[in-house]
Amino acid sequence: MRHIFVFAFLIIVCSLRVAAQQSSSSIVGDWTGGIDSGKWQPIDLHFVAGGDGLSGTVDFPSLNRRGLQLTKVSLENSTLRLEWQDRNGVAALEGAANNDFIDGQYTYAGQTAPFKVVRVAKSDPQLNEEYAGSYQLGPQRFVDIGPIDNSLLFIDSQTRDIRLLYPSSATSFFAGSSVAIPFPREVRIDFIKDENGRVSGLKWQEEKASPAITAKKLPLTTQEVSYQNGDATITATLLLPTTKGPFPALIDVGQGYFLGPYNGPFQYFYARQGLAVMTPIRRMVGGAESNYLKASFEERAREVVAGVDVLKKRRDINPQTIGLYGDSQTAWIAPLAASVSPDVAWLILRVPSALPVTENILFEIESNLRRDKFPGGDIARALALRQLIHRTILSNQGWIELKAEIDKSRTEKWFPLVRAGWFSSLKIPPDENEAKGLRDPLTYDPLPILESIKIPVLAMNGELDEAVPTSRSVPILEQALRTAGNKDFTVRVFPGAGHNFLETSKPYGAEEFARKKKYVVGYWDTVADWLRKHVGRAGP
Repeated sequence: MRHIFVFAFLIIVCSLRVAAQQSSSSIVGDWTGGIDSGKWQPIDLHFVAGGDGLSGTVDFPSLNRRGLQLTKVSLENSTLRLEWQDRNGVAALEGAANNDFIDGQYTYAGQTAPFKVVRVAKSDPQLNEEYAGSYQLGPQRFVDIGPIDNSLLFIDSQTRDIRLLYPSSATSFFAGSSVAIPFPREVRIDFIKDENGRVSGLKWQEEKASPAITAKKLPLTTQEVSYQNGDATITATLLLPTTKGPFPALIDVGQGYFLGPYNGPFQYFYARQGLAVMTPIRRMVGGAESNYLKASFEERAREVVAGVDVLKKRRDINPQTIGLYGDSQTAWIAPLAASVSPDVAWLILRVPSALPVTENILFEIESNLRRDKFPGGDIARALALRQLIHRTILSNQGWIELKAEIDKSRTEKWFPLVRAGWFSSLKIPPDENEAKGLRDPLTYDPLPILESIKIPVLAMNGELDEAVPTSRSVPILEQALRTAGNKDFTVRVFPGAGHNFLETSKPYGAEEFARKKKYVVGYWDTVADWLRKHVGRAGP
């Protein structure tokens, strides 16, 4: 009898151990989601199982804080408790865990907020290039997919939805109900490969629709091209239709100061309109990778023209129909390049500003401060500091006084929005090369350049843009093109659109990007119609 009791006891102990192991293993792997404190804060969790039990890390991608070690990982009866040491004390997540979701409460520095994460598979960013392209779901419905950072992003031409894709396996992905929140799941995509292992299509399944749609991938040829401008070597990708050329071509000038290979799905939209699309992805100077932080607008425009020169020599490109696409900051660069090259045939300008750079920066800072509900006094002080930064850089005088003002303001909550973080690593006073790199972009006034542009132009702005003062800029832009004698320009202001042309009802970017869902009505149709009329090739 005693032996039976001992045997039964051992079975119970082993069962409990197995159950505990199974419970622990149920959360091993990668999870993504966010903390919702009114403002969406993305988080990633990573769990591993070892001899000492569970361990893991937490990432805050938008804060560029990754690999924070969890000091506690406790899972009991599907209740998960996580802790880690943060800057101002211990932070914790506690909630219910199952195979697909973990949700509960985040606690830190006396504040609480709900959180939720969903299980994702570990993905290989290199595979994203294989999945990138355009897929035809119906006679007039396309899904354009492209890599952005280490993720995939899609745009649905019929619904105007834009979503990040989250991997559930090497070939399966899902999307949530808004751009960057992964739940509830609304779309599942399974990529299909042919007998040679190449991606040939996808299966598209919407949660509220049946049956699934099988879509073919539109054929494209991808090449890599390089060209020189002075000491700089630029590498670009070139997408080419597989139909008979020569093709009209579009050079995507880029966005902001940085280049990278992950440019999202937008280039595939233009490629399916029948254009060859060239996108610079890397810049080398003196054997080292370089960005445009210390390059003048004129230098960058010359690099664009060097790209035009490369394209016009190719047999598969029509040299008479090479256009430029400028987005936000590079909507200043594209007209500048067109003003010095007779080979630029047309321009598409996305959220251009006709204001001088210094004025536009002040508008951006003010709109961000209003978005975050700073009082008027703080806004005035922040703008005064930014104006002092501009005066100091442009005159190359008063650096000691500027340093004193910056040091005095560092603890203010508004200080990060003044965009002076770079100052702490600057030699005071800066050498001439450093001072020139800071000064050159601030001296740019687009008005004289716009007054010289006579080629066809499509310019598009959002009514509620938080980065460009649309109501001030658009009349200046239109008058400048009239002054140039331009007989073929189209300027569209889209109601209910912000800087990214996603639907919003609030000015100053008060509606977070992560929660947005759709492009405004007419945006992509406007681009396609304009290209059809001015370039003469219609997409499928």
